[in-house]
Amino acid sequence: METVLEKPDAQVNMGKWLSNAWDLIFNDLGFFLLITIIYIAIISVASSTIIGEFIVVGPMTVGYFYIIFQKMRGKEVQLGDLSKGFNFFAAAVLSNILITIFVTVGFLFLILPGIVVMALYLFAPAFILEHNMDFWQAMEASRKVATNHLFELSVFVFLLGLILTLGVLACLVGLLIATPLCLAAIAFAYDDLVGLKQEE
Repeated sequence: METVLEKPDAQVNMGKWLSNAWDLIFNDLGFFLLITIIYIAIISVASSTIIGEFIVVGPMTVGYFYIIFQKMRGKEVQLGDLSKGFNFFAAAVLSNILITIFVTVGFLFLILPGIVVMALYLFAPAFILEHNMDFWQAMEASRKVATNHLFELSVFVFLLGLILTLGVLACLVGLLIATPLCLAAIAFAYDDLVGLKQEE
């Protein structure tokens, strides 16, 4: 198993993550609105069945992170890159299933445990994508990094939940902005705490 360590100078800065995410999204707003429409539409159709939801959500989310990470690197991206997550199909699907189960159990014990579980596995898709880890390796890597900042990352998850809730209340347009904003904020958090791999 590849050893991925937290940055020695890792610091939690939620304001910075959200600010950087805002800048990234609004610098190419038309593109992000379009891929978010595709992302939400595919997941909505797949979610008509439980099996479809589990098969699609994980890989689509990993694919969305691929686009965000490439944007952060200053690379060109295309709409078709949203499907890159299917290159990590097994890990993405299995991690999504397990995390969904763990989070659901957490919420059964009131809201706070569910938020903490979400914080622990926040970076699992990023580890799958960046380090080609299997589902359990990625979940464990995320848990180890998040444990060092569990309170702050739990607050971060709560804030992202509020943003998504406001997006839903603002109808479709709000959700189309809230979704990429939250995913990009997670990507910047991962970059600050772990760091993007340098492409050869």
